[in-house]
Amino acid sequence: MILKPIKSEFNKDFHERIWKAKNYVREHYEELKKLSVGQHKLDKEICEGAFINIMEYDSKENPPWESHLQFVDIQIIFEGAEDYIIANTSDLTPKEYDIKTDYHNWEGEGTARLTLTQGNILILLPYDAHRVGLAPKSGKTHVRKGIVKVPYKA
Repeated sequence: MILKPIKSEFNKDFHERIWKAKNYVREHYEELKKLSVGQHKLDKEICEGAFINIMEYDSKENPPWESHLQFVDIQIIFEGAEDYIIANTSDLTPKEYDIKTDYHNWEGEGTARLTLTQGNILILLPYDAHRVGLAPKSGKTHVRKGIVKVPYKA
């Protein structure tokens, strides 16, 4: 999510990369839906180092907090629906960070909960900690989704 003070500066190159990735997802949604589970490179289509992770799972009871320092996530739901709890990392307590997987774990309470459904995308920046895979109000569900990872360069 992009939530910044109105007087803050925006990085034109970075925001253009995110815009390009969002447009790529929109224009190639049906093709992306058909990709097999796993990682697929998108660096020629978006920018060097970009890729998409395709995954499937059932709703989770108590997923951990996570954020990513090296990549922006563009989450896309292909099937099912899932809830996200989101908080700014400044409101949480940091735990371990694995540089190899770019997985930063946190603890604390979330400030926003939202449901992502088929055909929606959610853009999460490095300071957007998130808990994903929670069952929406409609009940447990099986989710098939893609996460486009765009290198973060502030």
